[in-house]
Amino acid sequence: MNIVVLLLLSVMVVMLYRKHQHAVSYRVDARGRIFDECALLLANTQQRLDKANLPILEGVYSGYKVSLSIVEDTLGWRKVPPLWLLIKVEANLQSTGTLDYIVRPSNNEFYSPSWQWNGNLTIPAGWPQHAILKYQHQAVDLNLIDSFVPKLFANANMKELLVAPNFTRLTYMVKQAERGEYLIMRNAIYENTPIAKNIVETLLKQAIAIRINIENSGTVLKAQAA
Repeated sequence: MNIVVLLLLSVMVVMLYRKHQHAVSYRVDARGRIFDECALLLANTQQRLDKANLPILEGVYSGYKVSLSIVEDTLGWRKVPPLWLLIKVEANLQSTGTLDYIVRPSNNEFYSPSWQWNGNLTIPAGWPQHAILKYQHQAVDLNLIDSFVPKLFANANMKELLVAPNFTRLTYMVKQAERGEYLIMRNAIYENTPIAKNIVETLLKQAIAIRINIENSGTVLKAQAA
């Protein structure tokens, strides 16, 4: 009987090990291909890995330096982990003020700097209300982005709009982990198709439109504007 039990345990260990190796291989393949379609949108593209070995795609779009990166959010134990796409547009002209608007906050948005910020704003009436709106030191004039926010966050996958003097960034959920794999094995496995080009292009256009409106408003830093 003991031999049978040991054999069964050995088989289970081998099966779990093979499953783990398959998951690792699948994850590496998925990460490596995730920006395959997006590279066609940008000029002067470069791809590198961040500290977590996740890909970052950098390039130029409509005259702005941009970067695309992803964040695997496995902190929420009771939810299927989302995969966040971060679209960052670097400033051509540095502006004044900061702003971070996060919808459906769960208090574990580790990718956001605003949890260390000390300023809070009342959310405008036309914006989604289940949210937080914060700033550090000086807030961006809300009139500059008021026309963009309702349309941008009409998409339920939109999570965050972050505005800083030297960049604007959008956070958008592009995928969720496979439910069965996560609930049983606690492995955050995402299907390995690349992020769709049309999704990224739509978000890029919106992020750049916001950046242009801020930079054309006269709130750029005086040293640069002179």
